[in-house]
Amino acid sequence: MDQIAPLIATPDDEDDERDRPFNAYRFASSDNAKGIVAEAIRLLLNYEDRFGLTRNKRRAADQETFDLTVDAILSDLMHHHLVDYPEGIYVTRSNRRLGTKSRYRPRAYSKVFPRILDLLAKPELGYVRQDKAAPIPGASKSTVIRPGPTLLPRMEDGGIATDDLDEHPHGETIILKRLKDPGNYWDEGGLESYADTPDTERYRHELETINQWLAAADLRFEPLGVPWPHTAFDIRDRRLRRIFTQARFTSGGRMFGGFWQQLRKHERRQGLKIAGEKAVELDFGQVGARILYGMAGHLPATGDLYQMHGYNQLRDGIKKVMSAMIFAEQRLDRFPKDTRKLFRKTDRIGEVVDAIEAKHPLIKDHFHKGLGHDAQFIESSILVDVLLSLRAKGIVALPIHDAVMVPSSKVLVTKEVMLTVFNAHAHVQGTVSVEV
Repeated sequence: MDQIAPLIATPDDEDDERDRPFNAYRFASSDNAKGIVAEAIRLLLNYEDRFGLTRNKRRAADQETFDLTVDAILSDLMHHHLVDYPEGIYVTRSNRRLGTKSRYRPRAYSKVFPRILDLLAKPELGYVRQDKAAPIPGASKSTVIRPGPTLLPRMEDGGIATDDLDEHPHGETIILKRLKDPGNYWDEGGLESYADTPDTERYRHELETINQWLAAADLRFEPLGVPWPHTAFDIRDRRLRRIFTQARFTSGGRMFGGFWQQLRKHERRQGLKIAGEKAVELDFGQVGARILYGMAGHLPATGDLYQMHGYNQLRDGIKKVMSAMIFAEQRLDRFPKDTRKLFRKTDRIGEVVDAIEAKHPLIKDHFHKGLGHDAQFIESSILVDVLLSLRAKGIVALPIHDAVMVPSSKVLVTKEVMLTVFNAHAHVQGTVSVEV
């Protein structure tokens, strides 16, 4: 599932999409892969007939959905085994989610999905192994599936590789997350339905332009010299989507997807090639704090916004606490998750917050106002415009939240574009660092 980080992205935020949800757009594209799927469909139909599981013959449209679902399940399992094994794939069996028509729901993820999954997992068929979620009231209903003992030897016999599998054009790329229920611990946010507006149509057009551009880009990964372990990925995985938060299209909006976002930082910087050149990462510096200054109508303080007297060796901790202050709706009364270890044992959160406010008096009144998602929207809009500007210049760029990777020969022009676009959106000067 998509995880929305509770901070403006920093170079250390590598969290977002390592879990693997079911990809219902996957399909078998080669004769060998199609043969595996066709055999499975035939065996499933024979099983149904043998045990009288269907009273009437399916209508043509229903049989088409059945075949499409089997194809998607087996193709995604095969692909996942090839690039991500031994992790599983997360699926939902929720009748409420699968039975509701939605712009987000692919055809292969319908109300018949659990039944087909159960058939494929029958011991007599053995195409799927599934670990169903425990029936805890209110808890997430995600189930984990893996290739079964029948599918694996079929893959080996057919010599199946990632080139034998492909993806249908994806569905919705402009995604809106609803507000979480603060009283429900298990609430994962979920997706919000919406009617299109000129803004959502523009966002979708911009992203489709970027996706088509990246799909044709010359991207390569050379693992030689990259320390093990290597992250498994499919270099054809380049499709981005924007995820808006808080049930509104002026909140969040970051781009997720793309194989390069799955890679660890050192893998991207050491192994990735764009147009035959080493890929270099350019990061916006102090992005959340600078955007907040712009929102407040003030110029940022000079120097490093996270460097503070009395906390000279604790910059990383100050950075994370300050980001949390931008998102928080109430004054922090404890250290944010995973930040206590970044401070000294004698440090207290109240003193840290006081020191940050003293360092930044011009935006003191903008902390603890819940403006983080609004700042994140400005950040995401900056990245979209940076990509479109670089595309117009013929420079391939791969986004990573508040950073881009470009060919090494294009660093100077990219930096100039990033600073220009940042100033236009945030109304303050930005900073850009080059990571090699």
